[in-house]
Amino acid sequence: MQFKLQHRCLGHASGVYDLIKLSAKTFLSASGDRLVVSWNVDQPEQGNLIARASDSIYSICFLESKNELLIGQAKGEIHIIDLSNNQEIRLLKVNEKGVFSIVENKSKSKVYVLGGDGVISVLSAADYSLLFKQKISTMKLRSVFFDEALNRTYVGCGEGRLYVFDDDTMEMVYTNQLSKEGFSINAITNYTDEVIICGGRDAHLRWVDKKDYSVVNSIPAHNYAIYKIGISPDKNLFATVSRDKTLKIWNALTNQVIQRIEHSNDGHLNSVNTLLWMDDCTLISAGDDRSINIWCKD
Repeated sequence: MQFKLQHRCLGHASGVYDLIKLSAKTFLSASGDRLVVSWNVDQPEQGNLIARASDSIYSICFLESKNELLIGQAKGEIHIIDLSNNQEIRLLKVNEKGVFSIVENKSKSKVYVLGGDGVISVLSAADYSLLFKQKISTMKLRSVFFDEALNRTYVGCGEGRLYVFDDDTMEMVYTNQLSKEGFSINAITNYTDEVIICGGRDAHLRWVDKKDYSVVNSIPAHNYAIYKIGISPDKNLFATVSRDKTLKIWNALTNQVIQRIEHSNDGHLNSVNTLLWMDDCTLISAGDDRSINIWCKD
């Protein structure tokens, strides 16, 4: 079983920083060229312009219930786009520096915003009013994951610390130095009901117990910083991308690499910044070479 390149989407004039799924066949890309573009995996030759922002775009989030798109910019602003007509309906100033992550908690109608100024904000998904705001670091916040069953929110910070919050009160219940001081945690995602998986600047993957927050496993996974981790929908595989220009696909049961994709075998020329699983057989990666690669399981 291998993933092979089906198509390389071209059109962005700068690095691609975020990918999100819009529907079963459609996804959006966000880039330093200030554009958000829509692509169809079955007809990937031509993208459609969705929005043009005023600055580099680091993160995007689709609120399906409202059919609205949130665009996080380098200046700390969030543009809100009505996708029924692709028109901007609101502009929020949330952070003093770049908005690196926007994630919706659908069950609680909340939106989490992480900034380059070390500030985490929680907005109401209904009207975007501010529910919570706290500066927890002097460095960038890059990654967030919330666990509904345990009512916990996990945040990765630039100094290498993991912060854990009660999701209702946003009271901090735990913090721990996961990696060496100054080696940021860039990615957090769910692994099992008991464990989350984290990756960052030190190129290691760490599996962290959700209840006592102990590191139950740690392995060197890349040569440089890990930027994104994604679990396949069936949870049999996970993928990682890195500044070392590679995309790796792992067996989620054994934590062994089953495929390493680099430039010599159709991979990216520069840093790979983000990834997206469309389904169990379709994986998308994007990076600083301005390309978006669609990979399909053979």
